[in-house]
Order: sequence, then structure tokens, then C-alpha cells
Amino acid sequence: MPGLGISDQKRSARHDYYTLLHRPEKTLGPASLVSSSPDALLAEPESETGAEAVWEHIASLGIDDRNCAVPETVDGSRVLLGYAPTALLDGCWLTSSVQVSRTHSLIGEICLDAFFLECGMGSADRHHGTLYRTWLAALGLCVGLPTSRAFVLDSRFADEDFELALLGLRMGRANGVLLPEHLGFHAAMTCWGPPQAVRSAAGSSQGPFLAVHEPGSTEQSRAEWLAKRSLRAYEEQGGPNWSRVVNGALALRDQRRVWLASLRPKESPTAQQAMLQLIANKLRHGFGFHRRVMLGGRSLDAWLEPDKPDLSGFLTALAHSCWVVPGQPERSPILNRSTQFGGPMFGVFDDHELSVMRDWIGSLSQGDSSPIEVQKGSSPSPEDKYAQTLRFDDDRSPLSGPVIPIPSLPVLYHRFLCEGQQADTVDLAQRYVSERLREVASAGHVEVLRRQGLWPWSSALLSKWVNARLHEQVFDGVDPLDGRLGMERFLNRSEVIWLLQQLAPAALIDGAWLQGETSPVCYQSAVSTLLLRIYRDELGAGIPHQHHGNIMRRILAEQGVELPDCDSERFVRYPGFLPESFSTPVLWLAFALHSRMYLPELLGLNLAIEMAGVGRMYDRAAVLLRQHQIDPYFFVLHNTIDNGASGHTAWSVQAIQLYLDELGLHADSSVVADSWRRVWQGYATYGRSSAPLLRAIALRFGPALGWRWLRHHILPNTAREAS
Repeated sequence: MPGLGISDQKRSARHDYYTLLHRPEKTLGPASLVSSSPDALLAEPESETGAEAVWEHIASLGIDDRNCAVPETVDGSRVLLGYAPTALLDGCWLTSSVQVSRTHSLIGEICLDAFFLECGMGSADRHHGTLYRTWLAALGLCVGLPTSRAFVLDSRFADEDFELALLGLRMGRANGVLLPEHLGFHAAMTCWGPPQAVRSAAGSSQGPFLAVHEPGSTEQSRAEWLAKRSLRAYEEQGGPNWSRVVNGALALRDQRRVWLASLRPKESPTAQQAMLQLIANKLRHGFGFHRRVMLGGRSLDAWLEPDKPDLSGFLTALAHSCWVVPGQPERSPILNRSTQFGGPMFGVFDDHELSVMRDWIGSLSQGDSSPIEVQKGSSPSPEDKYAQTLRFDDDRSPLSGPVIPIPSLPVLYHRFLCEGQQADTVDLAQRYVSERLREVASAGHVEVLRRQGLWPWSSALLSKWVNARLHEQVFDGVDPLDGRLGMERFLNRSEVIWLLQQLAPAALIDGAWLQGETSPVCYQSAVSTLLLRIYRDELGAGIPHQHHGNIMRRILAEQGVELPDCDSERFVRYPGFLPESFSTPVLWLAFALHSRMYLPELLGLNLAIEMAGVGRMYDRAAVLLRQHQIDPYFFVLHNTIDNGASGHTAWSVQAIQLYLDELGLHADSSVVADSWRRVWQGYATYGRSSAPLLRAIALRFGPALGWRWLRHHILPNTAREAS
């Protein structure tokens, strides 16, 4: 049975957490999920049980979760900080369900709505992770961004804190193979809310994070309604596997038990254990200052080398050195001279650490020469253990290695859409994007931008340029609203359907260029929030019949064109498609796999796409379809929803302005200028990617309509950018 292995998380929770955020394709795939509590499964899950009964059963499991209380002696800050790696990524488990290949279904649309709710409903300040982080700050518990290296290395966190968060992250990359477990996990996260230990630790300072999860609150009621609806939709698909659904909830319960147990007071360490841990914590900071200080025939730095410390040997040698009088801390020079004012280690140790040293020296017996064993828990601090293994892989250098031929466009389409979690596919996407950007490098030249009135960077200049361009697109040329057509009136019905069909590879995954913004690395910033709003709209805003891909699929079906699922190999082999029809969507999907690396370019690409939907091109397309009694709503919809006043074009402009203005607060003008150039290179890639299809259409219809007319009327915006 497919599943998610909790036991696999023990390897290095901090490392896996960081890697899953920045390079998920480099991690191991999910293992089997087997609950440690099979008695909690439904007795007859396959026959008489329905969605409502499963929901109630999962809710009842939450009672056990709430009863796992943490003793009052536990510091509340430890509990609140310990839940931070999970809370700051609230909603991450839904990532796999909100990709373009899945949101056309009812379950996908429901999960999209639930995800949008977790992300603050279009407001970065309302993202549940942001609410928790702000709340912690108000309580004096400041933490870094959950995607940062500093956050992962924060010594205030325990490994178990990251193990709990890992379960949600791994569920978020499980794709469709774990749909039942995924739904059960989501149901449990929704109806259980934060652990009772978190609520208890908060005391009277409940904060907005707990408020949005409070039973009966507007947001919590909405979340529960969506979670129940997802279970009903799963049931309506037929043949539900309720055991697997419940198993997803049990995985969360079991991992929460592990986390709650880690919060309880541990058995007090021995004097030797405490001293070993003290040395481990000071290791990195002390190394390099003691090359000439000898202990047991070796320099102190040799004992303390971070890559291979000999803590046991060091402590044994120290116990037999001139600095320590076993059993007599008051007579030991390390305490009465070295760490006192005027000594070489004054101020290095605080009062608690000095007390640990006194207890350790007092525990030593005079003449005792037995080696001191390194006890469990005496390992180096998180900074020492993991610093060498964590890398900012999102800032990767250009690819190197043997050049492998890039596959055909249909093959790329399938790989980027369906195999985006494989390392070789991600690397191929990076190479594809970089090559497309080299082709349009001139678009970012200063002189080119200056001629267009776009240099230097200015929010006002961008708005002025966009408004002028939209006015040109709407009013330049023949007004299509009078119902008259140009040369395209000579196209017959079958030719029009054929043209419509060539748009399907892109139209069925409309919004795909933004699906990378659903990654936990992205979705808490103000820029990403705007892009997520666009993405949600492209996918129907939680309503399947409003999904842009579903609209195009319905229109084609009405004309007798039944297409396979876009994530199947049958789709890319469909004989009715030109290979060139995959050029633009392949670019979208490649960008989506590298949203952070190419964020300026993605912002430019997004602007080009949204602007293309406004004006005469889509108007003329709608008139042409009406002439042949074909539903034009796909084009009508874009002409309204992409508008420059309050629609997608306006949001695209705002996203660029937010990004560059914020960048200007933290970087010098050269960085801003370079990012501005990169925006326009991304903008130009859209027209360039459309050029192959334009040429293919010209070859088919050129004799009848002429290349010049096609160039200026079929795809005018594309032609301009491609030339």
C-alpha cells in the first residue's frame, strides 16, 4: 500500500526539512505508511461507512490528541517554539493537490479553496504561518523565516519539532498516489486544529493564529466545510478506501504523540552528561583560539576540531590536568583562576555553565583514571551537526556536465507536467529556461528599454507603459465589436476548430507558469500572494466549471473533439496537435519548476501573458467563433478577468512594483537595475515561445490568407515580441 513512512524521518529531520523546502526533487520518495495503531481503523471501512461517518471517526481520534497533555512544569515558550516549524508552513500538505494537472477535478478545486484559505485568502498578512510568526514575536519569541538556514539551525528547536513538520511537507509532495491518505491527513489537521498543548501554553495570550482555528469561528467553519466536502467528493468518485483515509489521520496523530512526548521533562542528565553537552555547545565558538594551549600532549584546538571532535578524550584529559582537582571544585584553577576576572576565560561561561563545571568536578573521585563515556544527548549542537550539510540550493549556479540533447516539445510537456519531482527533470527545466532567456537577452538591454520609456526603473513608468500598450491593443485597427472580420472570414468551420484545438495544450493548463508559487518557499510573501490570486482565478477559484482548462475542454467537446487527460502520454501523442502547440506551455511549466531562481523573469512572463488577453486579438477570436456558432467564452472571459484596472494585468503590475520596490530597500541600485532588465527578458520569452506556432499556422493557411495578414491579425502581440 502506498504511503508515507514516519520512521524514515529519523535520518536527519533538520536536513530533510531544509531539503524538502529548497530541493524536494533531491529527497527520497515516500515509503509505506503503516499506522502503529491498527485498532483505530474502521471495522467495516469498505461497505457501510460513508464520508460523514469517517469525518466523525477522525474527529474522535482528535480527542486522544487533545488528551496528550504536557505537564505544567514545561516552559510554555518551549511548546510554542516547538510547534513553529509546523505552524509556519500551515497548508503545505495541500501543495500536491493544487497543481494544474489536478485542479480540474472537484477534489482539486476543493483543495485549492482550502489551500487559499490557509494562505490568507489573498492577503499575505493573513497567511496562517505569518499569523503564528507575528504572534510569537509579540510574545518575545522571534524566529527567522521558516525557509532560512538560520531557522533550521536555531538551537531552540529540537529534532522532533522538524519531524512533525516533515510529515506535512512530505504529504505535500506525494502527488496522486496518496490521495486517500492525503484527504485523511487534511481532515485531521482541519478538525483537530493546533494541539491542545499549544493552546495551554499560550494561556491568555491566544493570538490571531489560534483565533482562526477556534471551533465555531468563521474561518474554521469554512475550513471544516471544505474538508468534509472533499471526503464526499472522494466518495462520489466510487470505491473509496476509507482505511487509507483514516490511516492518513493516524499518521498525524502518531507523529503528534512523538512530538508531545519530546516536550515532557527528560530525566536529569548526570554531571558528566551535562559537562559533555556544555563542551559540545561551546565547541564551534572555542575552536581556533587554543592552538598553543596543550592538554594531554595535544593542542586544545586538536581536541575541539568541529569536524572530528574527541569529546570523551578531551574530558578525560581535562579531569587529569593541572586545571582540575577531582572532587574539589573550589581548589580547581579552571574555576578559581581561569574563569575569574583577569583569567583567560573570563566571561566565556555564564553562571549556569559554571555551575555545571562545579558539579562535574565535584563528581570526580580523586585518582579516578577511568575513561568517561560519551552519553546519549552529548552530540554537537545543531549548528555543528548540520551546518555543513545545509546549502542554499535555490541559489544554484549554472548547470555543468555533459550536454544532453533536449527532447521534443511534446516529451518536455509530459515530463515537466508529470515528472517535476525528479531531479533530472528539474535540471532539464533549468537548462530549457536559461536557453530561452539567452535567445531574448537583447530585450533587457538598457537602450532598448530606454527607447520604450522604461528606463530607469520606476513604478510610474511601468504603469504608463502598460496603460499605453493596452490602449493600443484595444483601439488600434478595426473594431471587432461591430461584428466585421478581416481575412479570417475565409476560414471554414473545420479550420477554426483546428486552430482552437492547437490552443488546447496551453489552455488546459492555464495558470501553469504560477504553480511554483504554491511551494512553501514562496507563498508567504506579498508578491507571491498576488501571484497566487491570479493562479487561483486561472484554476476556477474553487469552482470546476470556471476552471479555464475545463472551459476549453467543454468547448472542444461540443465540437466533437474529445481530448485525453493532459497528464497522460496519450495527450502528447494526440494526432490533432502540432508539435509547435506545446512550445508556450512547455515554457510555462519550465518556469514553474524554478519560480525562485527566475522570479524577475517569471514576473515579466506573467505580465506578458495577462496583457495578451486584453484587447482586439481576443475580441476578434470571439467574433470568429460566434460566426461559426462556437462558444467564445474562453476568450470573452480573458478579456474581462485580465483587465488592467482591477484584474490580472493590474495584479501583475502590482507584483512587479512590490518586488522591485522591496528589493530597493535591501539592495543597491545596480541589483534593482539588473532585476528590472531580467523582468523584460521574461516578458519577451512569451512572444518568442509563441513564434513556432505562428509559423506553423502560416504554413497551413499562408496560401489563402498570406503571411503578412497572419502576422498582424492572428497573433499580433506574439509576432511583435518574436520579431
